[in-house]
Amino acid sequence: MIALGILPMIFSLCAAICGVVLLVLIFLDFRKTRIDDGISAFHRHIDALSPQARRDSIVRNDNDSNRGQYR
Repeated sequence: MIALGILPMIFSLCAAICGVVLLVLIFLDFRKTRIDDGISAFHRHIDALSPQARRDSIVRNDNDSNRGQYR
């Protein structure tokens, strides 16, 4: 009789552990930085530059691209 009482407790414990693991995975997934976040931050940074600084950045980027230097 005692074994029948322990079995539901074991399954309940497993279900609770799986639920906690699922919540942690969902939390970590929402916490990740998306690639769109980096792209929009880059666009905000470029938009904040003056026209001369923006021109210098574009020229430097074109020169690096032509030489095949990617970071």
